[in-house]
Order: sequence, then C-alpha cells, then structure tokens
Amino acid sequence: MSKSISLMVNGESRTAGHPSSITLLEFLRNYLGLMGTKNGCAKGHCGACMVIVNGEAKRACLLRVNKLEGAVIETIEGISQAGELHPIQQAFIDAGAVQCGFCTPGMIMSAKALLDKNLNPSDEQIKEAFKHNLCRCTGYVKIIHAVKLAAKMLRKNKEATLKMEAAADQAAAKAIVGASPRKIDARDKVKGAPIYADDYVMENILYGKFLFSEHAHAHIVSIDTSEAQKSEGVAVVLTARDIPGENNFGLIVPQQPVLADKRVRYLGDAIAAVFAETPELAEEAVKKIKVEYKVLPAVFSAMESLKENALLIHEEGNIMHHVKVRKGDIEKAFAEADVIVEGEYYTPAVEHAYLEPESCLVRPEADGSVTIWTGSQGSFPFRKMIARSLALDEEKVRIIYTPCGGAFGGKEEPTVQIQSALAALKTGRPVKMVLTREESIRISTKRHAEHIYMKHGATRDGRIIAFESRAVCDTGAYISLGKPVVFRSAVVASGPYEIANVKADSYGVYTNNNPAGAFRGFGSTQVAFASELQMDKLAEKLGIDPVQLRRLNGLTEGKATITGQVLGKGVGYLETLDRTAKELEAAAARYKKQPLAPSKKIGIGIASSYKNVGLGTGKPDGAGAVTELNHKGRVTVKIGAIDMGQGSDTAMAQIAAAALGIEYELIDVLSSDTALCPDGEMTTASRQTYVTGNAVKAAAEILKDKILDFMAGQLGTGKDSLQIDQQGRVMNIKDSRAYDFSQVFQMAQENNIELKADYHYLPPKTYPHRECSDHEPGVSLEEYNIHYAYCFGTQGAIVEVDTETGDVKVLEIIAAQDVGTAIHPQNVEGQIEGSVAMGIGYALSEEYIVDESKVVTDNLKKIGVPMIDSIPEIKTIIVEEEDPEGPYGAKGMGEVPVNPTAPAILNAIYNAVGIRFNKIPVTRKRLLEELQK
Repeated sequence: MSKSISLMVNGESRTAGHPSSITLLEFLRNYLGLMGTKNGCAKGHCGACMVIVNGEAKRACLLRVNKLEGAVIETIEGISQAGELHPIQQAFIDAGAVQCGFCTPGMIMSAKALLDKNLNPSDEQIKEAFKHNLCRCTGYVKIIHAVKLAAKMLRKNKEATLKMEAAADQAAAKAIVGASPRKIDARDKVKGAPIYADDYVMENILYGKFLFSEHAHAHIVSIDTSEAQKSEGVAVVLTARDIPGENNFGLIVPQQPVLADKRVRYLGDAIAAVFAETPELAEEAVKKIKVEYKVLPAVFSAMESLKENALLIHEEGNIMHHVKVRKGDIEKAFAEADVIVEGEYYTPAVEHAYLEPESCLVRPEADGSVTIWTGSQGSFPFRKMIARSLALDEEKVRIIYTPCGGAFGGKEEPTVQIQSALAALKTGRPVKMVLTREESIRISTKRHAEHIYMKHGATRDGRIIAFESRAVCDTGAYISLGKPVVFRSAVVASGPYEIANVKADSYGVYTNNNPAGAFRGFGSTQVAFASELQMDKLAEKLGIDPVQLRRLNGLTEGKATITGQVLGKGVGYLETLDRTAKELEAAAARYKKQPLAPSKKIGIGIASSYKNVGLGTGKPDGAGAVTELNHKGRVTVKIGAIDMGQGSDTAMAQIAAAALGIEYELIDVLSSDTALCPDGEMTTASRQTYVTGNAVKAAAEILKDKILDFMAGQLGTGKDSLQIDQQGRVMNIKDSRAYDFSQVFQMAQENNIELKADYHYLPPKTYPHRECSDHEPGVSLEEYNIHYAYCFGTQGAIVEVDTETGDVKVLEIIAAQDVGTAIHPQNVEGQIEGSVAMGIGYALSEEYIVDESKVVTDNLKKIGVPMIDSIPEIKTIIVEEEDPEGPYGAKGMGEVPVNPTAPAILNAIYNAVGIRFNKIPVTRKRLLEELQK
C-alpha cells in the first residue's frame, strides 16, 4: 500500500491517500477538482499546468505527488481573495493578454512566482520566467505588457490602481465601437474557471480511447475486439459495424471514415474506440484489439502522388481538385516582358498546435437524444455531421459550445464527438473523451504543404504584365477543407496586385499524410510566401525599390483582381504598404547604428498579402442573431458565431450596445447552443465580424424600436418623445420620467408581450468563380465578384543573422493591417501579434513530419512552435479603411496577418547575407549549410 502524502494546497491541508505516484496535475484535477490547472500536453512542453510549489513555478504534469511531502502549493484558484481578482489577473484582462484562455492560468502562475520575488523585472527576466509557457494565440506581446502592468499595480497602492483601471474600463465601455472594453469572457479565463470540455464532470461517466492505425496505408483484413470487450471495466467497444448511420464525415464532402473498416490511409485513422470506467482501463483494453493488415505502399509527397504510375489513394484518382484562373494572353505578355523572374518554392505541413486538445462530454437523454458539450468552430455544422452518422434527426443532437482553447481552422470537423455520442447512446451513460497531445497531433488536420512554381513578367518601368503559377497542394488522406484551400491558392496567388495576363493553376493531391484542412490563411499563406519572394527578386532585377514595385502595381479601388473582380470601396492596401515602409525605414536606421559582432549581419525585408472575407463564390454565407430584453433589465444577444479567443462575443456585445445606445456592460452574449441560438454557420474565412456583426446590429435596432413602440403604447405618448439612455432606461422627454429595463420587462410580461427580435443577415451577393477572368460583353461586372470584401496587410521584418552559428534572430516586425473599422482595437492588435508569432514559426522552425509507421514530430517541442524568447518587438498599425457594407464599417482580419511574416523574414535574410531560400522553415542547420557553401 502506498504511503499517504500530506501537502498544503491553497492554504488547506490535503492528503493524497490514493496511489501517490500520480502526477500533481492528476491529483489537482481528478481528486481535488481544481480545474484551473490545465492539461495541454502532460509532457512539460506547454506550461498550461503551471503552479507554484514552495515558492517556485513548476509544471504540475512533471511532478509526482509521492515526492511532495510537506510541499506548499498554490494554484490559480488560490490567488484571488474574497472574490476579488488578484492584480496579476486584472492586469491580464486590462492588457488584453487573454485570448483562448487555455494557457492563461499557467501564465498567471508563472507571473506570480516572478513578481513574488521581483516587482521590477526586465523583459529578459520576464522571458526567462515564461520559458516553459507556450501560447499559440497572443504572440506573447500583451503577456509581457500584462506582467509589467501587474508589477506596477503591486508596487503602487493596489486598491487605488484597481479603481483607476476600473474607471478606465468604464469609460471605454461608454465609447463602445472603437474602444477596447474588458473582454466578455476574460474574467472566467483569468480565474481558471472550469469552462472547457475536459473541465466538465458527471456521475457514472465512461472514458474513451481510440485504436489508431499502425500503418500509413493498408487494407484491413480483420479486426478482433473479443479480448478488449472482456477487459476490466470496459462498457463497450465500437467498430465501424456499430455505426447506425453513415460511416463517413466531412464539412464539405463526407469522405473520412468515422471508424475505418476496409482501408486506412494515414496514421490518424481510428479503427476502434473503447469506452471504460477509467481512461487507464480504456487504454489497456485498446492494446488487446488485434488488427490484421495488408500493408500498401505509402506516398508522402504530393509530387510523387501526381506521377503517372503512382498508387491511387482513392479510386477516383489522386487529383482531388483543380482550380484554374485565366486572364488575357499570357504567352504574348511574357514575350513582350522586358524582365522575367521565375522560381520553385516549398512550404511545409504545419500543426495547428492549439493548446486545448480535442475533447467532449456527452450525456444521453431519456428521449433518445444526446447533449454534447464540446469546443468547435461551428455547433450547427457539427450537429449535422454527428446526426448523420448516428442516424438521428438533427433536433435529437444538441451541441453546447464550450470555449475552444484555440482552433485556427483545426476544429471545423469532428474528431471525438461522433464516437463518444454513439457510446453514450449504446450504454445509456455519460461519456467523456479527451485526446492526449500525441493523439491530437496524430489525428488532426494540418496546413497544406505546397510545391509552388511562379513566373512574373514586367516592363522596364516596373509594370507587372504577366503572372503564372502552379501550386501542388498536399491535401493528405481525405478531402476535409481541401477544395476551398486549393481554390484560394489559385485565386489570390499573385498577391494584392493588378496584373492583366494570368495563368494560375492549383491542384489538390491525395497522399498518405494527415488530411490537410483549414488553417489560418486558408491557402493564401503558401502562395503569399512564393509571390512575395518573387516580388523582391523582380525588384532586384529591375533595379527598383521593392516598396515602389509593390506601390506601382498595388490594388486600389476600381482596379481588378486576377479573377476579374473590380474592387469597390474599402481597399486599404496602399496605406498598409506606405505606413509599414515608413516605420521600417526608421527602425532599420536605428538597428544599423548599433555595434555588431563581425559575424552578425542586419537585414530588412517587406512583404504584403490579401485575402477574402467570407465564403463567397455564391455559397450560403449568412448568419442569424436574436436580441431580447431579460428579467434582469439586461439585453441577451444570441448568436451562432464561435469565439475561439479572437473576441467575437465581445465585438457582438459592442455592436449590440452601440445599436441600442446602451452601455456595453448591459449586454449578455450566449453563443452556439443549438437549442437556444440561431445558426451562424462555420466560424471561418474571417467572416463573423461581418456577417454576425450585421445580424446583431439589425436585431438590436429592431429590438430598440420594439421597446420604444411598446413603451409609447403603455405611456400613451408618441414614440418620438421617448429615448433610451446609456444606463438602459426608457426616458420620457416630456415629463423626464425614466423606466429602467427591468421595469420595462415586467410591464411587457404583464401584457404577455415578449420584447425580442431576430434577424438573419445575408451579405452582398457573390458569384461562382469564372475560369476566364476577362470581362466579356453581356456579362455584368458584378458577376465577377467572387467575394464581398477583402482585407489587406503589409509587414516589415528586421533580422540579425549570425554567419558563424546560422542563428536568425528576428529583431522587429512592423505589421500594418487593413481591418475596416476596428470594433475593439486591442483585440485587433492581439490578432495581429498572434499571427506574426505564427508566421515566425512558419519561417524559421515549424514543420510536421510523418513516415510509414510513426509521427516524427509528435509533440509540441518537436513541431517547433515559437516560445516567448523567439518573439521580437511587434509594432502593430491598424489601418481603418471602412467597408461600406460592414457593421460600422468593419470587416474580418484574423487570418491575413499570418501571410506576410515569413516572406518578409526571408527577404530580410537575403538582404543580410545574400542567400535566397525558396523553402521553409529556414532552420539554423539549413542556413548554416548554405552559408558554408
């Protein structure tokens, strides 16, 4: 029998009398119910489980309880006093350091351990304190700011500082649109509240585990689950034959098997799922399942898969999709060009690396329905896919959104939800399934790896007259979101430039890699890398400044994209270019004045990009919103948009408050519960600020009219003598009497009237892509509108290259982003900073690699996600070129800032050492090899 261990947790004496060899993370979550300590990897790579042990920040997943006799432990739950936030928690809110929130408790604990000892830390000391904390969302900039702000608050009179911050927050709330009030979900996240699916608990629960394929490509000869079914604690073992509906899923094309039964096409194909009394018992049972395979040759390169004699991954052929763009006379234009540059480029597959692994909790209901708590990017699309495989009416599947600890496009399709729901229905018991980090990496979609060929032709004065591209996109084993990604790699391949003659082809090709799906940038990121390297090569060959070349050819209002769409108002590209160039020139001058070791070289680079807002191409692209007055005298806004940390709930509250003319603090937001909320479709394509924002604005305006009409009738006065003030009161101008919203609600209840409004917004009409982009007689220009809005961005990079070691240090990124109107500028900055950090990883360190029998980069450390010490100073520039159709002029922006970072860095590396890299990541090893040549 193991010895009991005594320790102090948040000031209370606790005893670990169960097997004390468990980790501290398991003890805190599973035995004490302290869910604020998050499990992002269980390997010490992410820091989401950071706690303070005997005054030092420690990763709870690496500590065994049996080594902690007498230890004093602090968790996120213990740092608040009497319900008041600790100054560090308040600082994280005020600084905008909270996005998805999954890493936030661990970050706060690292900050506390530092500030308990040092109330005036330098940037270097802060980075050292956070060396084990990973954040995929924020780019770390606002986290550093939060620590400094907290230190300031702790150094000064704490109470006075908190009052000052609260007053500033209140002032921001009154300004509403264009201000940065406290994010609507920030308080729960800084407290480590149990809001994520893995934090939910129920009685009599079962736990699930998958059996994954042992091979990247094989026929399944037989599956024997008999021993697993007899294993201790097992309630049910599921294989494909247990699925009552369709054994396939997919947001666009249902193709990927829920459980594979005939053939496996990648290492993440699940063959069986075991559900048992504990995760450990389920895992033991999985090992007893016997699968006989007939191994097939595997293909891991899209270029190999294109070859004539390549083994077919799917019977219909290895080319999943082919998109063409044709414009003008490409052969004639190249013949007339004074200068031609061409090149071949490669961008790798990349892991999303959201901090929260995929998870869900399912409860079977008495009427044969199921309720599923899970994070996703669209509750309604998930409901449809799940119901289809369960052979249930959609109304029998209720999806309740739990906050996503990051997504970035990686949670648009089910992973654990269908199998868990089926197990719940079969057993009549609640079911939880949570992937380990290794399982998450193995099963999940990735950014498309792409082989890209590009060719530009220009006149001597710098006018680009011809453009050709060919992108071969590795879509992996199944379609997933491959078709629209491949589409994007064709239609924006040239970048934000007007070019009269174009030939662009994009191919989606099957391989035995992970399915490649949606990922921030959505196919525009890869071609932006290639096209922006081409632009610098072209500028050099022409002897023109790279900024001037971009300015000369840049898209503006009235110019046409390569797909023939003539742009209307709301095109802020040239302003992003000019403002970045100005800041870059000044910054470069500063850095070049600083003394350097002989081996170190400074380089500067610039790059631009653009991307669509919304789905476009004639696809359904609407969103709904409901606004209603509630009994507390507040307004509830119900939406289908998903807030994954980007702040959409907050933006919707701001838009509703502005439309109603009331304070932001009077708005509640309920999102993505399929039983209570309208459909907002998938949160993707930077669309929700635009479509759901417009729906909320309209619904709020209708509600305002309904309230005023009702009160006019009640008071026997004209509607024009009433108004709603910021405090949520109906004011009678004639007699100065005021009726607060709670009174208005009560009066409506007494009259059996529901003060509620709903609205479904449809964006401006778009049309299918026309392969030939030439404007034809009899075809209206409107019919070339494949999208209703675009966003634009430019970034400048300053790097330091060490020619002895091959190290590249990014010193500064200047990022200008056209966003329309910035509804919440602080959130916009956070999206830009997080995108830049992701772009730095794309340029220098990140790559996902598999072989026939294993995932090589199977943890967060190996996949190369940037840590805090890799992030430079990031200067954000918000360009507000209002979109005439957007809510208060806003449009989406959360994706495109990732695009210019990598090419700007590589252009800077060339500027520093004269070596052009056409392939990323440019690791230290690769750079050193080139330097030594």
